[in-house]
Amino acid sequence: MAAPKSCVQCGKCLEVCPLFKVTGREELTPRAKFFLESICSGEGSGEGLSAKDFKSLASLCLSCGRCEKNCPQHMSGPELVSDLRAKSKGFTQSCWDLWLRSPGLLWPMAAALSKFSPEILPEPFGSARKRMQALFSKSLEPWAELVPQAKFEERKVILFRGCVGRYARKDWTAKAERLMDGMGLIRAESGEFSCCGSSYGSAGLLERQSSARAKNIKVWKDADFPLLITFCATCLKGLKEYSLDDFAGDEELFAKWQECLTPLSSLLLDAEVTLFDNAPAQVAYHKPCHASESDTDQRLVEIIAGDRLRPVQDGLCCGFGGIMQLGAPELSKEVGEYSLEQLTKSLELSGQILSGCSACVIQLASLVKDEYFAAHWLDILKLSLIK
Repeated sequence: MAAPKSCVQCGKCLEVCPLFKVTGREELTPRAKFFLESICSGEGSGEGLSAKDFKSLASLCLSCGRCEKNCPQHMSGPELVSDLRAKSKGFTQSCWDLWLRSPGLLWPMAAALSKFSPEILPEPFGSARKRMQALFSKSLEPWAELVPQAKFEERKVILFRGCVGRYARKDWTAKAERLMDGMGLIRAESGEFSCCGSSYGSAGLLERQSSARAKNIKVWKDADFPLLITFCATCLKGLKEYSLDDFAGDEELFAKWQECLTPLSSLLLDAEVTLFDNAPAQVAYHKPCHASESDTDQRLVEIIAGDRLRPVQDGLCCGFGGIMQLGAPELSKEVGEYSLEQLTKSLELSGQILSGCSACVIQLASLVKDEYFAAHWLDILKLSLIK
């Protein structure tokens, strides 16, 4: 049996941690968390970590995952924090759990209330008001048409809409389905998926995560193992993280699940593109923390925008952070504002910021200034012209 990994305090995580980049506070870094965990878990002090320490650690991570990719030992700050949160559940997690379990009721209600709330509110209520308005916002005027060229015969697919696509941005779902129809894909009849499980996992709500995964696997199996199409980078990441244990050790079924996970953008890279007169002069692309290395969303935006696209900047985190919206909203906002500042620098006086992650779109749209727009790449497509 391999020896358990331990942090060697090399500091490689500091190079990529968005919280450290923006605040300069080393106590927010994965290195600090691993160090505190080691001395408080019995390895150093012989004393258990207090509930206060657990909560302090658990509330200060954006779960971007960049540290694991840069760590020589591939240690994951988000995994540590998820475990800490699971061991120190409190009121914040109860609220987050309720928010994720009742989106059909709570999300529209919160959005409606935000319309009648004062323009200026103290934090964290001011940011929450803007995020709710961004969650349901559809103010961007479409400026492109995509006509898919790839054709599939008798290939069954199922669309994983994600929570945002199911409960808030149903126009994204409608456009995705029209694009799938244009490729000849056959939409399989199925039950309703649950949350991908990513937000549950980062919040330490591991039982909820396990239940969501089990439901999603059952829906997929009942639909006779179709391609599983996604249009959200975080949903895709969450679905890819399902483990062999989630499939009761069935290696063949687990491998088939991984093979079926398909970003919608990957099927559109050879689509015929038409731009309308209202196309913006400049476009920026925000690369989500959870995007895959290939990031076909970025490639699709590059194809659509052409020379309108400014150089893509790696290493920017939108700051959404899931439960951080409740646990430390001021830090979430600070990271988001920094990233937005970097993105808008390349757009001069106006422009649009596109992304392929629902959470990134919501966060950036809630912070962006009036002369800019932040949107999903599906927003720029004119639905009536999708063939």
